[in-house]
Amino acid sequence: PPRELLRRAIGLAALTGTRTGVAVDLGCGSGADTLELLRQGWTVHAVDADGPSLRLLAQQVPAEARERLHLHEAAFQDFVLPRCDLVWAGFSLPFCPAAAWPGLWPAIVDALAPGGRFAGDLFGERHAFGAYDDVMLLGEARVRKLLAALEVEAFDIEDGVRPSGGQVTRWHAFGIIARKPVGN
Repeated sequence: PPRELLRRAIGLAALTGTRTGVAVDLGCGSGADTLELLRQGWTVHAVDADGPSLRLLAQQVPAEARERLHLHEAAFQDFVLPRCDLVWAGFSLPFCPAAAWPGLWPAIVDALAPGGRFAGDLFGERHAFGAYDDVMLLGEARVRKLLAALEVEAFDIEDGVRPSGGQVTRWHAFGIIARKPVGN
């Protein structure tokens, strides 16, 4: 099913006058969240480096929504984001290569139209995935500093254990919804 954080972001957009628009799903995988955006009437740029996942997504799209779906087989950090009303990054950004992160976050913020939103997750410094060299962990103060140019609408902190990959995993993550000010 689509993530609850995404549903909340879609609901906030509707409450503030953006019932539909252009969304970018960074690291879309096989597309549960992309499909939800399409069901809600959004035009979606679905980005993933895994071609088989994108093909699986394409097979699930209803005929009436196909013209609103744009598939991009690319690493999300290399994708040139179009102007959009929503950037969704559900559990993908922690896997951004460290060298690409300083350019990716400003590109996300710049791509947002005034009033547009970023929604997604970042892993905190106590996350078990920190044992892997290619996973980015951020402290809460650094995450809040990243969000300084945006209006934070949700900042959920999950800090505990949860099932992941067939085992109980130490989980520390920030679920974020933040809006670009209309004056920017």
